[in-house]
Amino acid sequence: MLPLRRGILAAAALLLPDTVIAQVPAAPGAERPNALVIVLDRVGTGDVGFLGSTLGATPNLDALAARGAVLQRAYAASPQSSPARAAIFTGRWPNAMGFEFAMPMGEEANAPDAAARGLLPGTPTIGSQLAAGGWTTGFVGSWQMGVTAEQAPMSMGFGFDCFVAHATRTRKPRPGKDDGFSLRSLGAVNEDFERLEDAMTACATGFIERERSKPWLLVAALPGLSPPLSPASEDLAAFPQLEGRRREMAASLRALDRSIGAMLAAIETTGQTARTMVVVIGDTGGSAAWGSSNGTLHGDFGTCFEGGLRVPMVMSLPGRITPGSTYPHPVTGADVLPTVAAALGQAPPTPIDGVDLLPFLAGASPGLPHAELHWRAGQSAATMFSGLKYVVPLDGAPSIYRIDQDPTESVNGAEDSVDAYTMLRDRHERWSQALPPARWLQDGTIPEAQRTPAPPPALPDPGKRRAPKTDPEQ
Repeated sequence: MLPLRRGILAAAALLLPDTVIAQVPAAPGAERPNALVIVLDRVGTGDVGFLGSTLGATPNLDALAARGAVLQRAYAASPQSSPARAAIFTGRWPNAMGFEFAMPMGEEANAPDAAARGLLPGTPTIGSQLAAGGWTTGFVGSWQMGVTAEQAPMSMGFGFDCFVAHATRTRKPRPGKDDGFSLRSLGAVNEDFERLEDAMTACATGFIERERSKPWLLVAALPGLSPPLSPASEDLAAFPQLEGRRREMAASLRALDRSIGAMLAAIETTGQTARTMVVVIGDTGGSAAWGSSNGTLHGDFGTCFEGGLRVPMVMSLPGRITPGSTYPHPVTGADVLPTVAAALGQAPPTPIDGVDLLPFLAGASPGLPHAELHWRAGQSAATMFSGLKYVVPLDGAPSIYRIDQDPTESVNGAEDSVDAYTMLRDRHERWSQALPPARWLQDGTIPEAQRTPAPPPALPDPGKRRAPKTDPEQ
């Protein structure tokens, strides 16, 4: 294990654009393409170099962006992490599945009705869809889709997993167990690693190297900027100009980028670059409270303003996506599954809400991928249509913006454009009223109407009743 560890950490230090790596011929029968989907955890648009940050924490992501397309207006499907990831994994609007709120992180996670939260067992995922088509599938990272064995990655279409349950906040690896929610890998002794991120990186790169002779899908959702942050001292030392949580965020992002660099290096050293699609997408906007930056965008993690919804996104596919290109129109996390499926020659599952973005990136589809987009997480909500955006904040009155001209949401036109305000509000209400109810609430409780009624107590078997006692005096 230790030689593997040293190899992985050495690979993670590589900065791909400046490194020449020997190519290993692909094994026979491996012509079908692979896909690596990387989900960034609360990384803001102001944190990454390919969207203008001068922080210098993301050299590997920036190099990948130069080899692919940057989607400049990528939106999370929810301002909350778990529903946003559900859209990435399923291609569905989370609200359409009753997945409106984040998975609870407290006692509710271990409650008797825990299975009522998260993805319903049997929900089609990007893993199950590609596994059915013959791909070897793997998941590494933070799941957040449910806490029962029937909701674990291995039960939802991923043939390999190495992850930590969504409710686990520790940054230290745990010994492997077969309970469906422990950090583990095939044959790896994860206790040898001092940091969770290093163990997960080894899981990811080991999967890529091990499956080089087969077509594969790997979804990597490492807990990069999920609090609490505990960056290594060597990463903190790289940002002496920063202080407090901003410095901790930059150091944590540097470590996350290094893990991504190790995955990309593993693809390249095993000769799989030409046939591997790579998608990187954030789950939500960054959290200023934990040191992230959303650049000039208004709003923060958890809100439906641009800062809470706009996320970094890159797609790379040699021969299909033009290196160094950009795409300026709104796309969303639900588009990942149908786009990856199309790139790999597979049909998406049905129903599906996202769209295949490849024709739009190639200029073959001149229209917009989405005529309108909607969001709702309790009181926080928004609708975007025809260059306008309607926002319902957590507190205060709704507002509207000419979002195509005012991406910083600095001019509220609610009073000056009454007709536009009414039109957007009505569109949002029609969409909202057509949704199924949320299957659990913000605090994790199950609504009364959604609860499964407890079965009535069983009546005693008449054949097993005791005979009545007789009076001894009779």
